[in-house]
Amino acid sequence: MKQDKKKALFIAKKIFAELVFDVQALEGMPFTFPEVQTYLQGITVGGHKIADEDKLKQQILGWEKVIELAKTDTFAISKEIACSVQKIIAKDEALEVGQFRSGQVGIAGTEYEPPKADELEDLFPVVINEILKLSDSCEQAYRIHLDFARSQFFYDGNKRTGLLMANGHLLSNGYAPLSVPAKWLTEYNGGMIKFYETGDHAEMMDFLKKCHEKMYGRFS
Repeated sequence: MKQDKKKALFIAKKIFAELVFDVQALEGMPFTFPEVQTYLQGITVGGHKIADEDKLKQQILGWEKVIELAKTDTFAISKEIACSVQKIIAKDEALEVGQFRSGQVGIAGTEYEPPKADELEDLFPVVINEILKLSDSCEQAYRIHLDFARSQFFYDGNKRTGLLMANGHLLSNGYAPLSVPAKWLTEYNGGMIKFYETGDHAEMMDFLKKCHEKMYGRFS
């Protein structure tokens, strides 16, 4: 499974359009894969709102930032890096960007209540320390995505921020990138609702492992 870092970064570059397409699909954005490819070639895509194209651009910039951090050995699972990623991918979406939320939020489809805003500063290092107790880098990455989503550190962009942080960790450790295929979103969304309710990581850890295996299996 493990790749060397040079190969991991090569894979991320080779499938960059796919990574962008999948991450924008997580939020129900309206672009098809060919449209994402076209946009990455520097050509505007007709029939879409300017706001949607701006949002797509930010997802591209978010991926580029994480890949560059991994490439230059400057990625870290830190609040500073997480806030810088969220500031990019949630630009013009969230009530506040580049900082932990200052108020309460909810998650559509579940009665689970995320931690209160005044708990987040103390919660973040606890969550990260629990993640780093895992001995496997891939499992650590899967937990980063899940725990960012459940903790809701930000007003918006938590799943995407968690996914990009997970990928920064994977690429930095020489593993191929993780992406949730758009065609598996129904399974992903259903599993996440269960995870929010129970806090039990097991089912979604298995799902993310399946997604990751699908990815690195293509390049083994």
